[in-house]
Amino acid sequence: MAYNSKVVKKVLGDFENKYKTAMFGAEKRKREIRGKIRGFAEAEKELAGTYKEISGIMLGPKEEFDSKIIDVRMKNLELQSQMRRMLEKAGYSENYTEPVYECAECGDTGYKGESVCDCLRKALAAESVNHSGLGRIIKNQTFENFNLNYYDKKKSTDRYINESEYRHMKSIRDDCKKFAAEYPNSEARHLMFIGSTGLGKTHLSSAVAHEVIKKGFDVYYDSAQSILYSFEKERFSRSGAFDPEILERYMSCDLLIIDDLGTEFPGNMSVSSLYNLINMRLLDNKSMIISTNLAVNELQRRYDERIMSRIFGEFAVLNFIGDDIRIKKLS
Repeated sequence: MAYNSKVVKKVLGDFENKYKTAMFGAEKRKREIRGKIRGFAEAEKELAGTYKEISGIMLGPKEEFDSKIIDVRMKNLELQSQMRRMLEKAGYSENYTEPVYECAECGDTGYKGESVCDCLRKALAAESVNHSGLGRIIKNQTFENFNLNYYDKKKSTDRYINESEYRHMKSIRDDCKKFAAEYPNSEARHLMFIGSTGLGKTHLSSAVAHEVIKKGFDVYYDSAQSILYSFEKERFSRSGAFDPEILERYMSCDLLIIDDLGTEFPGNMSVSSLYNLINMRLLDNKSMIISTNLAVNELQRRYDERIMSRIFGEFAVLNFIGDDIRIKKLS
């Protein structure tokens, strides 16, 4: 697994703050009780002394360990019981002075022994979604709510498709689910989504991203226009005026989703930057999903042979068909 370092730093910082908040709250309640219940502070001090005694016994002679440790532990338990009785007698709950954690399993540390707690896994996944560039989209576009009923069940009129839109798009959805389920060991390392607007390309990109993020991998989504503009800005910016981490994210994330290929400003610089990005990620065995509204012949006219051979030689090409779903939803 390879959570983005900024995600990890943010989440672990949040957990540290939650733990400190729980401890601060407990200490605040203890100060309150010390001033209200006679004898509580003395019992608390005596209890702390038993922990020191246990540490001393563990470092002392082994032959005296068993007998001494039993006595001290009994004293420890009795003091805890005494303090709980004091609290209850004064009208408080017996655990009033204990820390109140958001996660009782790990005490807001994120770890249960040497294992990662489920709460930390969920927090990392949630922050990864925020950091992916997909924002709220990813939460609402999953494999489960990809509605195939918007695709015609009659045989397609497309001469290259020998089945209905429904069956064809179901097959594409299933291919995407397989890619996500088997990631990072999926047979197809890269996916190319081709089709006009409103056919579900962004939805399935988001669904794949959702599943891959849940596994702990770093996913980043951006438009081709924005990505190539960043490369152009970096090339012409003055020293120190551009954040190199932006380009590093495109290069290093586990799965890069490039949306709307073909909407970027055409030119030799864009083509060169696009080739370098795709080529470097292929060499580093870093997965990609590229989507475009352009047909194959339009792609061939727009991009040179180097890019086309990379895409059609290394990517599993999925041809989206049908009518604009967004228009159907309005009818």
